[in-house]
Amino acid sequence: MYRVGTFFLLIAIGLLAFFLISEQAGKTDFDYFCWSTVLFVLSFIFRSQYRKPAPPPSGRFSVLGRMKSALTPKPKEKKEEKKK
Repeated sequence: MYRVGTFFLLIAIGLLAFFLISEQAGKTDFDYFCWSTVLFVLSFIFRSQYRKPAPPPSGRFSVLGRMKSALTPKPKEKKEEKKK
C-alpha cells in the first residue's frame, strides 16, 4: 500500500504540472487541479497509514557514538538555593 501511495503522489504531481501548463497556455482546465488534489490526499493517507518499519540499527558506528558522548561535556546541575 505504501508503493500505491507513492504512485498516486507521482501522478498527482504530473497532473498539477499539466494544470500549471494549461494555465500558462491560457486554457485553464480545473479538472487537472481537482484530480491532483484528490490524489494528493489519497497518497498521503496511504503513505502515512502503511509506513515502512524502521530497520534495526546495525551497530556499525556505535564506537563513534560512544566516543562522541564521552567527549561532550555534561551539563552541570544547578543546586537549588535554600530559602531561609
